[in-house]
Amino acid sequence: MARKRKSYNEKAPYLVKKARTTKDRPICPICKKCLNKDFCNNRKNLKLMNKCSDCHNCSDKAHCDKFYITEQYSVTINVGVDEETGDVIRKKFTGSTYNEAIYKSEQFKKDNPGGLKSKPNKEKINPMTIEAISLEFMEKKNNSGLNNDNTYRTYSEILNRLKRNSGAWFDKPINQIKRAEIEDFLNLEREKGYAQNTLKKDYQMLKQAFGIAFERKFITEDFFVGYYGIKMPKSLVKEEKVTSFSYEDFKKLLEYLYSPDFKYSHRDEYLIAIHCGLRIGEVLGLTKKDVDFEKGILHIKRTATNDKEGHAILGIRTKTPSGERDIVLNELTEPVLIHAIEHMKPNENDLLFPNPNGNVYTDSALNSCLKRICAKIGIVDNAHNHKLRHSYSTNIYSAGTDYKVMEQTLGHSDIRMTLDRYTDLPLEIQKKELQKYVDRVKMELGDSINKYTKEEKSSKP
Repeated sequence: MARKRKSYNEKAPYLVKKARTTKDRPICPICKKCLNKDFCNNRKNLKLMNKCSDCHNCSDKAHCDKFYITEQYSVTINVGVDEETGDVIRKKFTGSTYNEAIYKSEQFKKDNPGGLKSKPNKEKINPMTIEAISLEFMEKKNNSGLNNDNTYRTYSEILNRLKRNSGAWFDKPINQIKRAEIEDFLNLEREKGYAQNTLKKDYQMLKQAFGIAFERKFITEDFFVGYYGIKMPKSLVKEEKVTSFSYEDFKKLLEYLYSPDFKYSHRDEYLIAIHCGLRIGEVLGLTKKDVDFEKGILHIKRTATNDKEGHAILGIRTKTPSGERDIVLNELTEPVLIHAIEHMKPNENDLLFPNPNGNVYTDSALNSCLKRICAKIGIVDNAHNHKLRHSYSTNIYSAGTDYKVMEQTLGHSDIRMTLDRYTDLPLEIQKKELQKYVDRVKMELGDSINKYTKEEKSSKP
């Protein structure tokens, strides 16, 4: 007697892992004991975590702080025959129980009594579109550690903006896009009043995609290369340079931070940023071990950053390689750090400044608080976290600090960055320095210039 063939292709229950959106659990026991966290970039790369045998096979959903873990069942059935190829069309159905998967498959057969006549077209991004080329390149750099998750998220936002603003040409294969379509798009963004920084990011994303496409022989001409290549447009909006607080505002802010009437959070964070010139992310990434009172040094090893979904996380390195540095402690910074350590809340990462859940604060949380503080004390100038770093740079320059010390403290690879972008020259310093030239000329010319200046003064109306 012939054995009856099963109509269902059953699959044993398997684990499904979906990334958690909230970070409200302590580190799981398996990850805590792991001696090879470099494999998954210290648990920052969820794809690599899922490839780890210990993590992939783990079903301890009660303790997992990275994934929602569920068990699923699946069945695969024949749902028709392709009229063109004659191939059998099969479809998989899943459920939290075997019966649920069966029910879904039966419901599908009921909804499609004649069966499918052709295979459903799965929507796929054409591998030759700007989006596909850019995503592949971004993933490669992210997986190799050349870019972190925060940079990946930033690039994704640029790509999404291009897609929103471009129109139909963005979804065409790159070899079918016309030069005029790119030029019209960039000009339109310019006319919309986009800032120069936004135009630059969009232009560079497009230029990168065409460069890769040309290198891989997807296209025969790169519109962005050569004397007649597409150039970056100039914004119609005047670019606002980030400046430091004025001397009066800076003094007012410091006086309030040291005042017993201070009623806000984050006083220690702001004071460390002001007196050490740290980026606010570097302040939020400080741990108790980074403070060495014996040697009088503050170690800057990492920064707070964001993952691909935009959630605040503790990074494993500084923003740039030159950002990893040691800051010399002094009589202004030591008391602040002592106070911070005495009042720090216990947390998994031993952070000096954890949020109420024991995790990393967001940059925006401190930014909003700083704006409220400045509004209260009458500082009308636009206040934000990075202004504290600019003010530090301006003040140590005004105090006559050696350029090399400034460069090392601020974590720049080139002193030109320190002086050109981060240092504003106060009017008083300009007058003082230019007076040196006046005094030298007067010393060289002596009586002749003195006589002339006296005559000019006497003839003044």
